Amino acid sequence: MELRSLRYFVYIAEARSFSQAAVHLRIAQPALSRQVSKMEAELGVQLFVRTGRRLELTDAGRRLLVRAHSLLRQASATVEEVRTYGSGLSGTIAVGVSPATCEAVAPVLLRECAARYPQMKLRFVEGFSSLVLDQLLNQELNLCILHNPSEHKALDITPLEPESMYLVGPPKDSEGLPPVDEETQLEGLPIILPRAPHGLRFALEQSRLGRQLNVALEVDGLITTKALIEAGGGYTILPYSAIFRQVRAGQLTAQRLQNIEIAWRMCLVSHVETQATRSVQVLAEIVKNGIRKMVDSSQTFSTES
Repeated sequence: MELRSLRYFVYIAEARSFSQAAVHLRIAQPALSRQVSKMEAELGVQLFVRTGRRLELTDAGRRLLVRAHSLLRQASATVEEVRTYGSGLSGTIAVGVSPATCEAVAPVLLRECAARYPQMKLRFVEGFSSLVLDQLLNQELNLCILHNPSEHKALDITPLEPESMYLVGPPKDSEGLPPVDEETQLEGLPIILPRAPHGLRFALEQSRLGRQLNVALEVDGLITTKALIEAGGGYTILPYSAIFRQVRAGQLTAQRLQNIEIAWRMCLVSHVETQATRSVQVLAEIVKNGIRKMVDSSQTFSTES
């Protein structure tokens, strides 16, 4: 089966009309109909049924549409990847980030790519990990940077430098936040956390702090959580990458957790079919170096300023 036939099929399936697809493709409608008939004969299944003036996909047609999108994306990515070996890196690379990683990762990627690979265009997609991972599995994204991503046979996961975790509170009063170590008691603090089974909630509950946490409010959103804390609505626990801008701006205060391990790790995630491409490798290296520098800078991160 030719890629051209798959492209025709996708246009027809999305338009639900031979005539509309023919206009878009600038192909005579009878010729387009013959292409579909040829595909159906080759596959031995019916791909469309007519319902009034519209076409509807059969079960086999719906399955082929999913696979066709994936195959066409792979073909396009392959062409772009091969071209890069004859010239500098170019094309559009789609990067998935979560609300907890975007502030640390996106500016670094944008700055480094603009300086080193000006022909490369970046497209960022921000969303909860499950949404971003679904897009990566469908190969709508090239690379993701997430905390504790779920394992999948189609994904390659590389842990990055471990970050420090912080107790985060409202803009500092005269007393500030107390030091936090294995002896600290947090039962009196109203804690804001996402609902279970969010990965951060699970990681905290499995740590030494688990039994001490007084979860006063559940919020499934990082921006809302930080806004509520800034307004004096409670406290939370987050990694350096999620709070450093707000702490430096005086919007939040934070105290590093000492000698308390929390299994919350930022990771690079790529699809096994695209992880070896040059563009993905280049971006992955930029992210690794950027996170390494960020972690180094966090060692001198001051919450007193």
